[in-house]
Amino acid sequence: FTSKKGSKSYGTIAVDECKITGADTSTSETVIVNSAAADPSIPVMPVAQFGNMNLGSGAATPPQKPTFVDYVSGNCELNMCVAIDFTGSNGDPRKPGTLHHFSQSGQMNGYEKAIVGVGNILAKYDTDQRFPVYGFGAKYDGVVRHCFQVGQEKEVHGVKGILDAYRGVFKTPLTMSGPTVFAEVISLAAAQAKSRQQMKPLSYTILLLLTDGAVTDVQATKQALASIADAPLSIVIVGIGNADFSAMQFLDDFEKRSNMNRDIVQFVQFNAHEFDKTSLTRATLEEIPDQLVQFFHTRGIMPQPGNNISTSRIPVEDYNEEADIDLSMDYRADGEIALNANQPAAFVDNSYEAGLGGVKIMAPPSTN
Repeated sequence: FTSKKGSKSYGTIAVDECKITGADTSTSETVIVNSAAADPSIPVMPVAQFGNMNLGSGAATPPQKPTFVDYVSGNCELNMCVAIDFTGSNGDPRKPGTLHHFSQSGQMNGYEKAIVGVGNILAKYDTDQRFPVYGFGAKYDGVVRHCFQVGQEKEVHGVKGILDAYRGVFKTPLTMSGPTVFAEVISLAAAQAKSRQQMKPLSYTILLLLTDGAVTDVQATKQALASIADAPLSIVIVGIGNADFSAMQFLDDFEKRSNMNRDIVQFVQFNAHEFDKTSLTRATLEEIPDQLVQFFHTRGIMPQPGNNISTSRIPVEDYNEEADIDLSMDYRADGEIALNANQPAAFVDNSYEAGLGGVKIMAPPSTN
């Protein structure tokens, strides 16, 4: 543009590229475009005019990529389904020490602990708290089933419902068999995930697959994973027990070695995190947020605007006088603070053996 004073031209200023940010167009402050214009006799252009100018044909700044939180709070519907290994390699459930054995003392077996530990982590993000549960590796009527319904209902309610359905399987006429095949439950989970997304584009599924050892047919598993890479699905495979899971390492970075366009599998060895819930949570959720965001963002599916409340429900129970312990305090005349003498202290027991959590009363302090 040409700088003029009246009708007299003082030269031409060429701007190849210019970016002005933070300009307040409501003020009359000015900026110097070029040091040559520092002559006070030459008028300078107000910021307001620069703010309204198109100084070049550069591309507009692309919108920021949404985050996992954006999707969860943007009306994304999350669903969890569970698959459980009933192959013979788990051992005779009637014998103590085997992975499916139910102790008379109430101590949870490996699968129960994983259902409670990992299931509670993932269930917090599920929209309706209803979960399909499948089994694989057992015989019914002499035929090995690599995918069968666990429980009387197609979907059970809550993590407790998963536990009840799992325990109920051993009251049916099953024969624990083999081989260990993941392909059918993976394909079913993917088909259901796609079906849900057809009804609601912002729908995503997480398959929690619990197993005691390596898959029998690695190649068939790879083919199944490659065929469902375009599904709105993440798979968390949890290894139960003390088996050598090194053969499962093919799942790590499998998508890079197989030219898959996205990673959908996370393998977690439960025993490595059994006594550290923070570590277990981190290992379980390590890859799911990125997998979900990548799936939706690469397809141009954005979080729904104007909804900053997640539809995923983390249930908050009402106050229960019998279960919730109020550690009320008394302020004594001498300045000491004491717990209410009429209310015993307590702590929340989150151990696996406590089931889904419970409150235990602490013994009164010794007066000796």
